[in-house]
Amino acid sequence: MRVTISFFLAFLAVGVLLSSCRRDEVFVYSQQELVDTPPEEDPEIVGLYVLNSGVKGNNEATLDYFDCLTSTYHRNIYAERNPDALPSLGDNGTDLAVADGKLYVILSGSHRLEIFNVENTQRFATVSINNPRRILLRDNYAYITSYLKQKEQKYGELPLGELVRIKTDDLTDIRKITLGCQPDEMLYFVAGNESTGSEKETLLLVSNTGEYNSPHFDNRLSVVNLDNFVQTSYIRTGTSPHCLAISGRYLYVETSGNYKEEPPQLCILRDKSNLNTFTRDTVRDLPSLSFVQVDDTLFMIKGRKNQFGDVLERDFVKYSMKADDIVDRFVADGTETQIETPTSVAVHPVTHEIFITDARRGTSSGLLYCYTPDGRQKWKVKTGIAPCKVAFVKK
Repeated sequence: MRVTISFFLAFLAVGVLLSSCRRDEVFVYSQQELVDTPPEEDPEIVGLYVLNSGVKGNNEATLDYFDCLTSTYHRNIYAERNPDALPSLGDNGTDLAVADGKLYVILSGSHRLEIFNVENTQRFATVSINNPRRILLRDNYAYITSYLKQKEQKYGELPLGELVRIKTDDLTDIRKITLGCQPDEMLYFVAGNESTGSEKETLLLVSNTGEYNSPHFDNRLSVVNLDNFVQTSYIRTGTSPHCLAISGRYLYVETSGNYKEEPPQLCILRDKSNLNTFTRDTVRDLPSLSFVQVDDTLFMIKGRKNQFGDVLERDFVKYSMKADDIVDRFVADGTETQIETPTSVAVHPVTHEIFITDARRGTSSGLLYCYTPDGRQKWKVKTGIAPCKVAFVKK
């Protein structure tokens, strides 16, 4: 009898231990790291989110948050702040944006848009979208590009993508229009000029990349009239356009080329009549992995990739659209060799500090770098796997 009781108690103890281990494995805690920079007192920007893409197909996308009030970097906060949800955020994070108290996260591999409360990162809503890529928030609408894999397609035809429009205060109000092949980046602007008698139009330019349709890449920008939400025309550019910027009558389009006879380059188009009829003006030998526009300056990660996605060269330059030339470097202290695989650049809207995400090898932790406006490295911190986007949070 004594042996039986001892065996029962031992069995019960083992069961409790295993149950405890299973719970620990399911619940994922965030990690905190104090960054070597003084906390800010009453800043206009209270923090920033970092989206980590993860290895595609492995459901490794994560969210990080840097708190400017405490100088604390929080890694992998999603599961901890959403304990009733599955511990994985999703697969292949590609974009994020913040507006009106909400955080919008694009998970391309999981085919959905996740919306969170920006203050506590608790899930607000989920919207299913077929292979979404980028998001742009404007005038109470979220515009999302979608690769939209087609089930029926004739041989030799380009697979067409979509632009999805969602009303942010009524997530059931969803409209879609067809674009070109695998649409990606977007640019919002108001066209027209009263001095020429042309009527003003609210437009969205969308780059059609054809990224996964080699060797038949796309080479067009879709022109979408947002007043009635229709695609009105195409603008021809170089092969596989992605990043977009505009200054006055000039449109700047970074193209990836076709990895053979056509190299990556910066295409400059001009609207001579101011009637939204952009035609190619010049082409600059400025290959770019990514850029962000601040006034009339492009903060550009200058470089190129091969057909396998490996970064072959990189530099960090400021391109003046007025001077039509590189005028400075935003990493100017010799630390550029530390940055292995830069994926994005973001500029603080108040302090003008510069943030660079570095995926490094892409299969383990990446890095977030912070540089002063004059190009000196201020701090760096470890992120999740393959960081790809930064979004600032206002007070």
